[in-house]
Amino acid sequence: MFNCKKVREIFCIGSLLLSVFSYSQTKQDKVKELISLSGAFKLSKEVEKDILLNFKKRYTNIPDSVWSSLEPKINIDNLISQVIDIYGNKFTEKEIDEFLVFYKSDIGKKLIQNSPSIMTEIQTATSNWGMEVTNLVNNDLEQKGYLKSPPPPMPNPPAPMKSK
Repeated sequence: MFNCKKVREIFCIGSLLLSVFSYSQTKQDKVKELISLSGAFKLSKEVEKDILLNFKKRYTNIPDSVWSSLEPKINIDNLISQVIDIYGNKFTEKEIDEFLVFYKSDIGKKLIQNSPSIMTEIQTATSNWGMEVTNLVNNDLEQKGYLKSPPPPMPNPPAPMKSK
């Protein structure tokens, strides 16, 4: 004979587990949230409009009707899916959960807030460093006599192209 109390307990536990699983985020959902939080990729339909606006500015002679017909064809969702797959392939779900905790923390929020200016400063520093290295190498080679001003002609220059 069935124990009604036991059946009810099993039913309640099963219902609870089902509700937990149905409300839990999938790995893809977590990655999408991570990308959105981290600012690594702007998840917005505004990107689609921005792209089209840039083309409109470049090609001012094209009528609005052409742009209107192109608008539905530009879909950022395809790119978002690819980016989600990239993150999903590089990180486990546990690692993604840890990233989410980090980016929701005060220090994570500070990193997000400062990332654009950090990247700008890094690009400037990299460019300056590259110019310094170029000057250093060129000066050193010139002092050792390997570089002459103007540079010597190239040996065996290519023959000029004949016109038909």
